[in-house]
Amino acid sequence: MVTIKAEANILENYNFFVIPSWGHLLGYPTLGHYSNHNVSKISQDLVIFFGGVDCSVQSEKGTLYYLFGLGYYYTKFELQSGRYITDHRQLTGLILSDFVYDYLSTSKNVTLENDRDIIVSENLFKLPIDLSSKSENKRTFIQGTFMRNLFIPYKDIILEFMETLRNPQSFQVDKTGPILLSTDRDSYNNILLSSEMEYEMKTNYLNTTAGLNGITLDSKKHLEQYFSHQQLQYLEELVLKLKRVYSTIEYDPMYLFSILVNATLRLRSEINSSNGHKVESSNEKMPKESIFLSAKSRMNSFIDWPDKFRRRTKDELEKTIVQDTTKLYQPKEVDKETIRVGEIMEEQEQFKIRTMKRPVVKLKPLPVIPTSNAVDILLVIKEVVNQDYDIKSIARALGIARDYIKSMILHSNVLWEMSRYVNLYQRVEPNVGLSSKEKSELVEQIDKWINLISKIQSS
Repeated sequence: MVTIKAEANILENYNFFVIPSWGHLLGYPTLGHYSNHNVSKISQDLVIFFGGVDCSVQSEKGTLYYLFGLGYYYTKFELQSGRYITDHRQLTGLILSDFVYDYLSTSKNVTLENDRDIIVSENLFKLPIDLSSKSENKRTFIQGTFMRNLFIPYKDIILEFMETLRNPQSFQVDKTGPILLSTDRDSYNNILLSSEMEYEMKTNYLNTTAGLNGITLDSKKHLEQYFSHQQLQYLEELVLKLKRVYSTIEYDPMYLFSILVNATLRLRSEINSSNGHKVESSNEKMPKESIFLSAKSRMNSFIDWPDKFRRRTKDELEKTIVQDTTKLYQPKEVDKETIRVGEIMEEQEQFKIRTMKRPVVKLKPLPVIPTSNAVDILLVIKEVVNQDYDIKSIARALGIARDYIKSMILHSNVLWEMSRYVNLYQRVEPNVGLSSKEKSELVEQIDKWINLISKIQSS
């Protein structure tokens, strides 16, 4: 276990950290905006981290807790205009104010209550990457618990996160600077970016998304208040090391706990990580859960939730939205014809003709999807369709492509059509590929998108 001796108390803590609903944790502060559209409903807002270190610092307004590593803020939401969107933001750090940390750490642990380093609660899933200190029976129980409660319900999101990690352009913290999801009182429910980020990259990252108060350029300035230059360099190098580990590990997409099993071996060999501080098992009732190692000294203190950040329910938040019927999105007739979702599903149920029979296919990793040119992105997706990938992988590829493309253009018809395919394909059973008819129709549709975007780019 490595400790950096400086102003902040930085401790190695390799863990898997998931907040199943960011809005629920914060008391639903806002629905947010997306591409100048009001968000009317949020159905998912997950925060995932492969943590590397945690630390705590004392500010003028209280204690701040940090988790640094590879993070992912994922949202699925509906715009007031009627469009359905999924979006995500890469993160390299999480900032928790003391009142948010205390609220999180007092969420009832629904199982494993005598294991302080493992949390399964309404607001948090957390466990160390390395479980070698646990007995075999306990490891089996932990794996089953996390598969049932986390890896199966959020499988598609976790797989999307893993695919994003494989992208060479992702998590380049040496080029982007730190990207922090913050609940600091001065930047509450904001993502903080570095002002030194390249202009083009900065423009893309500054696009707002659902569930956040905003995205601002304060991350480096914020961190420099509490961390030395040496510490910031250490944190940057740590994120890059974690990126190398998690972007290259092999895992079984049908058994996602294998991500953590294989990560343990890679972390030991490449980062020389150990188990770090061992958190003892105990039946003694504690006032708070042990979320961060650096918070040990505050186990018996508690900060109330401030009135300034009033909590409310999801229903209360959504009722504040007044629908403007003049802005409701109505797809063109051609849109309804090009995506014949209902017709395809009816044909599958009523006709078992050869062209509609879905074959059983082997699972294989997706190729690297480009990020800088919409046409190149769609050409790779077309190749994925032609190479007989399973339908769920095609859905992930389409989702990733859609997210890249929407950062370049906002053509509602294309993005809406892609989202419909993603939603349709995510619901199919695993290990099946597209029928010859479905494949032909999807390739034809991708060609239409390519032609349309090519015209937009040339105009």
